[in-house]
Amino acid sequence: MESEIQALKNIKIGSLYYFIAIVLALVTESLAITIKSLSTSAAFLVLELIAYVILILGFSKLRVGFFTISKEINTNIGITGINIFIFGVIALLFSDIFSILLYLGAFLIVLGNVMIGLNIYKIGQNFEGNMEKVAGILIMITVTSFIGYIISYFASDELIKKVSQTPEEKPLQIVTTDKNVGYGILKSNGDANFTVYSKGVSEIVSAQIIGYNFQVLQISPKTVGPGENKIYIKFNLSGLLSPGNIYNVEILLANNEKLLASLVYEI
Repeated sequence: MESEIQALKNIKIGSLYYFIAIVLALVTESLAITIKSLSTSAAFLVLELIAYVILILGFSKLRVGFFTISKEINTNIGITGINIFIFGVIALLFSDIFSILLYLGAFLIVLGNVMIGLNIYKIGQNFEGNMEKVAGILIMITVTSFIGYIISYFASDELIKKVSQTPEEKPLQIVTTDKNVGYGILKSNGDANFTVYSKGVSEIVSAQIIGYNFQVLQISPKTVGPGENKIYIKFNLSGLLSPGNIYNVEILLANNEKLLASLVYEI
């Protein structure tokens, strides 16, 4: 939960920085058009530089936020979009030297905004935040992106409050008094950590989730001893399992003994 809150805080700050940078850039350009002499003055260059610095800081915050929340949501498209947008800005900076960079830069900025907006939309979808979803849509439409980012600022704040008020779920665990059946947890990434009981020392030959044909990628340790044994198995989960359900693992030993464990499935 703490990592989610920190990620949303970074997205919130990054969105605000972007909004400030765009407003500053628009005001500077408007003044330069109105006051012709300003476009070649040092003040104009300083204001433009400040806008670019704020923009880069904003996207740095967004990137950190996307990366932190990637444990919950696939944010690769958003991180890639930020990189593309920055390359677009760099291209525009050199467009006075190479005119083709003007078109390339504009294209990269539009593409970057679409990818970032899509990522913001996915975050809103994941946390059931309608405002964040609206922000994502507006960001994808480049001409309204600055409105989308200021909405994302307020929407992210709402999501932070929502996540903070959500009670943290304690992992489910099975504890059994039947020493013939072990217990533990099966994660959605295929990690199974559980305890089983054996009558003696023997090597583990194979393991399977009963009723499924998932490939076993790793077993540790390779042997069991008498009494309680803590086992880690990595399964290649390719089927749809239901969170909260119990799945039974069967381990076959070299001495033909079979060990059973009941695992709670968690995302």
